[in-house]
Amino acid sequence: MAQYTLLLLEATGIQDYIFGSNELAQNIGASELVTQATSLWVFQTLDALGLRHNVPNHNGEYVIDKDIGHYKIADRSITDKLDTEVIYANGGNALMLFAKDAQAKEFTTLLTRKVLLEAPGLQIVCAREEVDWENKVLRDKYQDLRRTLARRKGARSFSTPLVGLGATAACAFTGLPAVAQDDEDHLISATVKGKLDAQEAGLERLHQVLPEARAKKFGFVYDFDLFGKKGESSFIAVIHTDGNSMGNRIEEHGAPYSTPNTNAAYAQALREFSKTVNVAATNALRATLSMLISSCDAQDKFGGVVPLPKPKGHSQLPFRPIVFGGDDVTFVCEGRLGLALAAKYLKEFAQQKLADKKPAHARAGIAVVKSHFPFSRAYELAGDLCASARDYIRKRRTEHQEENLTAMDWHLAISGLVRGITEIRQREYTASEGNLYMRPYRLTDGNKDKPHAWDSFLYVANEFRRPDGGWADKRNKVKALRDALRGGSAATQQFRLNYGIDALPAIPDRSQMMLQGWQGGECGYFDVIEALDMFVPLEGSGTP
Repeated sequence: MAQYTLLLLEATGIQDYIFGSNELAQNIGASELVTQATSLWVFQTLDALGLRHNVPNHNGEYVIDKDIGHYKIADRSITDKLDTEVIYANGGNALMLFAKDAQAKEFTTLLTRKVLLEAPGLQIVCAREEVDWENKVLRDKYQDLRRTLARRKGARSFSTPLVGLGATAACAFTGLPAVAQDDEDHLISATVKGKLDAQEAGLERLHQVLPEARAKKFGFVYDFDLFGKKGESSFIAVIHTDGNSMGNRIEEHGAPYSTPNTNAAYAQALREFSKTVNVAATNALRATLSMLISSCDAQDKFGGVVPLPKPKGHSQLPFRPIVFGGDDVTFVCEGRLGLALAAKYLKEFAQQKLADKKPAHARAGIAVVKSHFPFSRAYELAGDLCASARDYIRKRRTEHQEENLTAMDWHLAISGLVRGITEIRQREYTASEGNLYMRPYRLTDGNKDKPHAWDSFLYVANEFRRPDGGWADKRNKVKALRDALRGGSAATQQFRLNYGIDALPAIPDRSQMMLQGWQGGECGYFDVIEALDMFVPLEGSGTP
């Protein structure tokens, strides 16, 4: 009787670990440590224990899969004389089958010791389950293991680090005991040192995922101060994207593997699903980068507006993926490029198909904040906006039976932010007639809800910017419309009479909006007016 052990491990608390610093270099290094702890270090630990596994190694180097710019995992089963079958390992989690439970225990001990020493502050949670290969269904065991891990994450004990003794110097960033100095002679803790030491490896992995940048002699911004131009714009956009219903899709994909004799096939199906998610996200990131690079004109400006950063004479793209390698992707860019790059990424992701033969689809939240705004708060805001887009998707699915929907929501925190997005919108974006905003906007199947389609937003934005449209470079007129919209339908109609405007730019299926600015408890123009100075369209991000 074959008795194997299924082991699931996951990095937890990664929001604070990756995004808790306002130093981009630390954010990059922290993300790389999360990736290494759940991929490269997994393979190295297996090799250190002398275990036979299915991760190819050529001349001492693990083979990179060019489709995803990450490590290749071969389709070999635990039944094929392996000690360990790596089912997937990337994006902050890993799933493996061990031939012996003792090997799984020893692996866990060795890996977690390595994490403690080389990635201080990073938390790894593990759970394992024995599988009677000939009599139990692997799919069921996997679902049980996921529930066990979720409980373990919720019940884990939190460490209380020693903050120092009388003769201890404090880290400039964390307040923990300092162990070294950074390049600017700041005292830093072991946690910060680990992150900074990993940033070069993070840069190399980014170039493997996005080789076009290096091929065209572009680097990536490594400091928030390089976003924007002093005296012109100093905002960054934090874009957080997440795949829709991935857990449900994995369960549905595994439904056919419901007997013990399909266990090996189920493990392969999980591995293939994980790979296709990575391929979809990588293809979307590559297409987004290509659009950005192609939008840089002869004057080294993106979209004719945003300057190319050139610290010390080196061209650095105002764009930097921080978390990548799965459906959960986070990147930052110059604030005025945020909407265009997010839209491009989502549209490209939706063009991909996963192992279940269905289109990939996702949502995104875009938080545009000042470059020195607390980064953890900006990421939290992007996450809340991503959840808002998710709620729109769920509502359309429930009320209109729509599937494969992609959407995004955003907030422009021009004057800073101290409250949650729900409270802000209730206080600042609500008028007597309803919501001043139309967000979220959808990027797929726009004909099914035209007023909330991204292309409709682009059309109205283009009308306000068109030189012969009567709005371009007339700030007082635009400001007057914004104030009138806050006043409601009657105030907007009076504004039209005062300025001799027959109708506002057309919004599909909202003929009343053209005359009154409002319809159905929504204002059709406030989103565009607010974004005029903070949105630079790029060719390929949509069609106005």
